Amino acid sequence: MRILPILFSLLGIFRLSAQSDSLDLLPLDSVFTLLKNDIYNTNEQSGYEAIYGKAFRALERAQETGDPEKTATAHGLLALWHYYSVSSNNPDSSYFHFHQSLEYFKQTDDQLQIAKAHDRVGKSLIELGRYKEAEQQLFEVIRIFENLNMPQRLGSAYASLNYLYRETKDYEQALIYGEKSLVLFEENPEEEEDLIEPLLGLIKTYPEVGQAERALEKAQQVVDIIARAHPEEYNVHMANVRVWRGEVYVALEEYDKALDDFYYSWEAIKRIVPSEEDANGWKGYIGNVLRLQRKYAEAIPYIKDCLVHHLERNIQASDVIEDNQFWLAECYENTNQPDSALLYLSQAQTSQNNRLTGELAAVKNELRIKYDTDQKEETINSQQATIEQQAKIQYLSFGVGGLLLALLGGGLFSYRNNHQKNRQLQLLNKDLVKTNQQLDERNAQNELLLKEIHHRVKNNLDIVSSLLELQSRQTKDKVAQSAMKESQSRVKSMGILHQKLFQGKNLVAIEMKDYFQKLSGHLLDAFDASEKVEVDFPMEPLELDVDTALPIGLIVNELMTNALKYAFPETANGRINLSLKSVDEQYLDLSIEDNGVGKLSEISSNGTGFGSQLVSLLTRQLEGVMKEYVANGTRISFRLKRVNPVAFSTN
Repeated sequence: MRILPILFSLLGIFRLSAQSDSLDLLPLDSVFTLLKNDIYNTNEQSGYEAIYGKAFRALERAQETGDPEKTATAHGLLALWHYYSVSSNNPDSSYFHFHQSLEYFKQTDDQLQIAKAHDRVGKSLIELGRYKEAEQQLFEVIRIFENLNMPQRLGSAYASLNYLYRETKDYEQALIYGEKSLVLFEENPEEEEDLIEPLLGLIKTYPEVGQAERALEKAQQVVDIIARAHPEEYNVHMANVRVWRGEVYVALEEYDKALDDFYYSWEAIKRIVPSEEDANGWKGYIGNVLRLQRKYAEAIPYIKDCLVHHLERNIQASDVIEDNQFWLAECYENTNQPDSALLYLSQAQTSQNNRLTGELAAVKNELRIKYDTDQKEETINSQQATIEQQAKIQYLSFGVGGLLLALLGGGLFSYRNNHQKNRQLQLLNKDLVKTNQQLDERNAQNELLLKEIHHRVKNNLDIVSSLLELQSRQTKDKVAQSAMKESQSRVKSMGILHQKLFQGKNLVAIEMKDYFQKLSGHLLDAFDASEKVEVDFPMEPLELDVDTALPIGLIVNELMTNALKYAFPETANGRINLSLKSVDEQYLDLSIEDNGVGKLSEISSNGTGFGSQLVSLLTRQLEGVMKEYVANGTRISFRLKRVNPVAFSTN
């Protein structure tokens, strides 16, 4: 009974050998055409594996010819295989072969192929997060296509820049190049499928600039194009397009339509890959929509399968992994599973910290470049003065030359030499001005990144606050409940501070009066005291650096919490005055006063509770002193030192 499997195996070997032999008999150009068609149109995973062997054999044949153009083409096909194969997921391999392709094309005079190779290398560098190198490659593409006067190719280069600026979150620039790309494609049509490239860029850009309806219009246009070009019911092209449209539906909060698209794409990929588990990476889209619909229990297995898929295969997609970990933490929290929620929250924060560490390192590098640029600006000013001085020398040379004909030859030489230097300095000035403009744009991107960091920190603190509230509801110990409630209040005070940072214009300073108002409003709501306790703020608007504002916020949180707990009996109304004033450039006066029963605070330098220890620690941290007065209420005052003695302007 084992003869049949052996026969089938032998037949498979003979068939594969026959296919390889038949390809070896074809001219390389014909082999390249067949391979390119197979890479773009094969749906079965087994087909992709067979194509790899054929493509590698084609590279060997190309190298044997010694023809750089054929070798470049073969490397390009192997790069495409790594890009499209659902089993490769290896951007490093794609970049390697695209870069090899570029180096071989440079040995030819084919400017079109050289430009296309630069474009492919640029996109691979974007995938690897090497954005500066990618930008250089793509601007070289634009230069070549402008010289060749090829408008549709130029449109493709603009689409690549759209992709780059989307990845760096510079959506205004992405929109400019995306729309320029579409105009060039529409004005210079060749094939309908060519429109997909610029349309995809706009589908992903419009929602980021508040134009999701326009994104849906473009997504439907691409769906129609793919349906005409690939009429089979399930194919990888339609799977990708339906995911794009599904993401637009998510942006529009049309979740049922988004689920239809995501379920279709998942089903299509399951029909392509060898096993259903290989399609788990597509389940994250479904899980996210179920999460947004508050179907947390249904969402968990989809999100978890997607996360495991990426981690087990070591797929380089840190943003996907991080998002799925945060989503799982949220789902477990809302299904009353705090241990699992804390586990995935911890993993998500680790992933986020690793990502932000890399991004902040890039920000520091940009700031270093900005410092170098400031020095370049000084050089520009110096060179401009040199130009003006040399111009005066030229005029003087003319006068002297008229009087001293014997020195005419030397004067003429001096003039020509100075004139050439002036031109060189002017060109250098133009280059430096352009560099400064690019750095201004990059600094704007850095500000966006810092806002995103503060936003993520605020969201993380909100999750911790929610978990503390959930845990407090599950315990019957009154002391533990009180401790958790106080900890939740402390976390919330820090969350409000980071919320003000990402919502405000100043990313490194906090306006304290508005911060106190928001913090006191939260505390009054938390203690159900809005109707009986009034809080006044006899102070002027005052901006402080974050390192000073955060400990002051925690001090105020502790003292107001104690006032609301002890100063006013249940039937009594009261008032709290809270003020912070600048004494000079170094010192601040903080005062909290109530008209309660004289039990505002258990805080003293000799306190033993956690709250008293925290206030004492924070006071020492700010090199301050604290005084307490009890008479017709309680007043606690502090003299504190700024962490950053830079004088922030008051409004």
